Amino acid sequence: TKLEGELAARERYDDVCDVEIVAFPQVGILLEPGVVDLMDAALSAGADLVGGMDPCELDRDPVRHLDAVFGLADKHQVGVDIHLHEAGELGLFTLSLIIERVRALGMTGLATISHARCLAGGLPAVPAAIEQLAELDIALTHAAGAQGWALPLLDLAAAGVRVGVGMDGQRDYWSPYGNGDMLDRAWQLAFVNGFGSDEHVEHALAVASWGGASVLDRSLRPLGRSEPHPGFEVGDPAEFFLVDAASPTSAVMDRPAERTVIHRGSVVSVDTALDGFEIPGRWGRGRS
Repeated sequence: TKLEGELAARERYDDVCDVEIVAFPQVGILLEPGVVDLMDAALSAGADLVGGMDPCELDRDPVRHLDAVFGLADKHQVGVDIHLHEAGELGLFTLSLIIERVRALGMTGLATISHARCLAGGLPAVPAAIEQLAELDIALTHAAGAQGWALPLLDLAAAGVRVGVGMDGQRDYWSPYGNGDMLDRAWQLAFVNGFGSDEHVEHALAVASWGGASVLDRSLRPLGRSEPHPGFEVGDPAEFFLVDAASPTSAVMDRPAERTVIHRGSVVSVDTALDGFEIPGRWGRGRS
């Protein structure tokens, strides 16, 4: 029923946003019978990716858990999105099993790991793991968590690993935090990583924008650490929003509430008052 609701919402709002749906086992794959069949049915019905979560801590059987995830991925020819909250050595062990599967099955560029808390602890094996993620184009997504969850963003960028940031729920069962505002999440990402310079704050903004786009579209290059962050060039898709701010860093720090949003070259909303600047929009400030 929830999947049917997601599919209906995706169709209804197709002109204002792009949505990918993951057939995700929130409470494990092996703990109850029939979960694999439900995920199989969800993928047949229109889900885009197959998910997994904490194969060791949750299901206590990483081999069977990953057998199910990658078996469904092969059957439906889709990518995988595995949420990995496992920390420390256990998380790195699970990560190594995922990397092993991606390499063996030739799934370079088709895997994403969310959270990847095991990379946040500074263990000696982390640099080698980062190198393998880059080699197999395994992307990372996370929620800008603090207290042992902050990823080594600059090291990941230097290695060429794709990293995007999002919200792990929006005022739901898990947490009262999360409002759907990615500029707000860029601020949180900069804050939890202790970024203070314009260069690093802009990197947080780039992770929240281009970084996430490069996770969803592997034809886009990943962010680098020292190179200029992506801007606009002739021929780029018209995907952007406008705010009244003196610089990218000030946009992150101030997070202006008024936004004008352009998606697929079309105006989604107009709500930015700039002297001498006007875009005819769908709605906003009394304009038609």
